Amino acid sequence: MKRSFLNIIVDAVSLIAFSAMISTGFILKYILPPGSGRVERLVRGGGRFGRTIDTYLGATRHEWGEIHFYIALAFLFLLILHLVLHWHWIKAVTFGTKEAPVPRKRKIITICIILWLLMAFFFPWIAKKKTFTRTEFMQLRKIEIQRIK
Repeated sequence: MKRSFLNIIVDAVSLIAFSAMISTGFILKYILPPGSGRVERLVRGGGRFGRTIDTYLGATRHEWGEIHFYIALAFLFLLILHLVLHWHWIKAVTFGTKEAPVPRKRKIITICIILWLLMAFFFPWIAKKKTFTRTEFMQLRKIEIQRIK
């Protein structure tokens, strides 16, 4: 398969994945917003609480979130493949060639961007998760809100 044809395929599939990611993001934000599987007081339930769950095309918010995540992973894979296919051009523009060297400032900016992207990628595994009970969390938020006022 010719490299130019592979580029076209990768770019077309990337566009489809990116469009699907935008679409599922809108579904998560506007069609099934946070709280769409909430606890409500049932009118016929005589004061009891019941749980309603909204769905869209047969899937819950959580399921749409999983779909969104896997589309994002596919898009990330395609983006990496796109960068690999264009690596010689990226190297020439960023670091220059023997015939056309680039300024040192461009190299420093590029290295900073690469370090920023690596930090953004690894941040979820570096930061520590904390677990609170609902009461502890609400008390903590009240203290923070009072501090702001």
